[in-house]
Amino acid sequence: MRREKLKQKILSEPTKCIAYLKELVKFNRIYDGEVLVIIMAVIKNGPDQLSNRQWDVLLDKGLLPNLYVECDRCEDTIPWSEMYRAIFIARDYFVDI
Repeated sequence: MRREKLKQKILSEPTKCIAYLKELVKFNRIYDGEVLVIIMAVIKNGPDQLSNRQWDVLLDKGLLPNLYVECDRCEDTIPWSEMYRAIFIARDYFVDI
């Protein structure tokens, strides 16, 4: 369920998500070459151009392991503009991300 929810969030807010992905690239937070290629494709062409395989890689090897968090205290989603800080706050407080 979390994968599908994240995919829908990306598709519904592509400009904001792309800004976050640019931030990840700018600060060298993408360590997997395959994920980096897909992120660069999203930045260039948008997320709606991804194949099912690319979605799997982006979600399972890219964002979900440690580059996307949800608030565990409330039902609100964390805005893309705050996600970069949120991933580090989550680590600092030892939240399972």
